[in-house]
Amino acid sequence: MKVSFLHRTFLCLTFLLAVFPVLTFLMRSIITIVWCVFGILFYLKENKLNVKLNKEIWLVLIPYLMLIVSLFYSNNINNGVNTLVKILSFIVIPIPLFLNRNIINYKNLYRIFYLFSLSVIVLVIYQITVIFFNLDYLLQDLSPLEIKINGYTSVNEITQETISKIKLRRFRKFIVKISNTHTTYQGLWISFTIFMFCVSIFNRKKITEKVILIFLGLLLLGWLYLISSRMPLLALLVSGILTTIFFANFTKKQIISFVLVICAFSCITISFKNPISIRVKDYFNTGLQVLDKESKVHEFNSSNVRNGIYYCSIKLIQDNFIWGVGVGDIQEELNSCYSNELSSEIYKWRDYNTHNQYLFFFVSTGLVGFIMFLLFLFYIIRKSCYDRNFIYFYFIVSVCFMFLTESILERSDGIIFFSFFNSLLLFNISKRKYTYDHN
Repeated sequence: MKVSFLHRTFLCLTFLLAVFPVLTFLMRSIITIVWCVFGILFYLKENKLNVKLNKEIWLVLIPYLMLIVSLFYSNNINNGVNTLVKILSFIVIPIPLFLNRNIINYKNLYRIFYLFSLSVIVLVIYQITVIFFNLDYLLQDLSPLEIKINGYTSVNEITQETISKIKLRRFRKFIVKISNTHTTYQGLWISFTIFMFCVSIFNRKKITEKVILIFLGLLLLGWLYLISSRMPLLALLVSGILTTIFFANFTKKQIISFVLVICAFSCITISFKNPISIRVKDYFNTGLQVLDKESKVHEFNSSNVRNGIYYCSIKLIQDNFIWGVGVGDIQEELNSCYSNELSSEIYKWRDYNTHNQYLFFFVSTGLVGFIMFLLFLFYIIRKSCYDRNFIYFYFIVSVCFMFLTESILERSDGIIFFSFFNSLLLFNISKRKYTYDHN
């Protein structure tokens, strides 16, 4: 069968888009626009302008449409439009993949998985290489500037535990700088890649291939620990356990043993000093503490900063329960709450969003938009179970966990990851069964 130029170009651009972890934001934007144009042109050519949309594509678009509706009762239209443009991939990516879902067959889908995984490995190896040549900077004693920024006058005032926290913060900032990607989103990509490697290990017959995949998986897992991405690691563990319980043909005894091994491994990990345990202890030490104007700089950490964000988000929900504040006003309303209710200096340093995707939709679109977003998530989880697609199930559950601590859909690194793979897996029409066993 002869493949047309539009068909071939759209497929090649889809493969190119799959390596977005190593692409700059500008390159992603250009490729996405060109890819979208070719995808729509190819569909229109093949179907003679006959466009049919089913309920699945409308369910995908509804959360974004609710945000558009909220723009009409927002006071700051410009902010709302900027937010909608920033997350435009929420609708730009699903439409071409829905229209051309017959092109992405089983083989092409796994080629996309391989290319994405390869790009994640390249990104990690690049960062490890850069770190190797900057060890002197990363391991050096605290500089006078670091001591001052963290609210101290002398290093003698700082405990060894606090020094470790500051050095970890230095390391994470360095990683963000050289990769132009926050460690949380890296962790999201890495956890998905590790899961896909585990699937491939089960499906490979050759020992050499299994060994290579195990080595790469351990490399990525080690990097995940090193950058101390707590939620991606937790999402990997919990989603992996749930996927195994629901889809693997294991006995109850095997499943219980598997869960116990994971729990034991997790307990051992946080029992000794490492980047993950440092951040986990921060969370437990902080509890539900909220920063106020009396809080000192050295008391700031990601947990108590988030507590303040959640406090203000919930307060806005209580005051604007049905329809929300509107997508255009959400950041202004949050900033006003930070200033009037909390008064801590850290909230003046930059704008803090809701750091929770569920709260984002509830604050901006109210109860109505929040319910529509939950219905969308419920449908795709149900779809993954109905189709017995454990890869899709793992993907959705892990992302839903990430939604608890991050507004994934408000940043390019998150929105493109979610929209691209969600659309690929939701609209995939391949009849091939997804199993842990090699066929």
